[in-house]
Amino acid sequence: MSNKFSYFDINNSILSQNRIDIWQYSLNSIRVDQQNILSESELARASRFHFAKHQHRFTVAHVTKRLILSRYLENTNPNQLEFSENKYGKPMLLNNPQLEFNLSHSGDLALLAIGKKYPLGIDLEFFSNRSYLDIGKNMFSSAEINAISKVNSRLEALTFFNIWSQKEAFIKACGLGLVYPTDKFSVPHIQANKFPIIDLKTDTEWHITSFMPKIACGGAICHRPQINEIRYKILEDISALT
Repeated sequence: MSNKFSYFDINNSILSQNRIDIWQYSLNSIRVDQQNILSESELARASRFHFAKHQHRFTVAHVTKRLILSRYLENTNPNQLEFSENKYGKPMLLNNPQLEFNLSHSGDLALLAIGKKYPLGIDLEFFSNRSYLDIGKNMFSSAEINAISKVNSRLEALTFFNIWSQKEAFIKACGLGLVYPTDKFSVPHIQANKFPIIDLKTDTEWHITSFMPKIACGGAICHRPQINEIRYKILEDISALT
């Protein structure tokens, strides 16, 4: 994966305010037999997907999210977790407001970041063919657009999605989503480790680390400078959580 992260055992799920845990898991589980732990709202959201494949992936993503989060809370079952969100859609856990988490999924893969006290954001994007410069003109800074325009055509997707995932992680950490003017700040067009960036709206410093969870897939985690360790767990079998 990356020497930017350390690895941890599934049974060592302990919150620390100076650490973030990232869980990677597949959304292609053959069966999900714990839909009953989802809320009515989550079940309704799943049912709104037109294709069964997307319904299944959403269900796996959120069932697994509940199973993982409950491991960080004492005497709390997965179906007892209660969520809310701010007016921009950033979720929060009502059972323990100090537990910070963020979920991202793309294709058949999900990343769940968990921390304590300090806000965080994570993003995951599989590469795909797009009009990179046309999209960039609406969302990227002039420096980022310039970087994409100068790379070899074979590196356009890598450059674009590296920038995209970092910007998404940043605006998710800030809690403003796409309301944030993404063309007003720049991130590295190559992979970065704890790249410092200032939120111009609040004069708050953040750090961004980018990585590649899989081939042709960009990932990024954004967090406050107080974080001094990021742990990573690739969950091979969701049934290990139960």
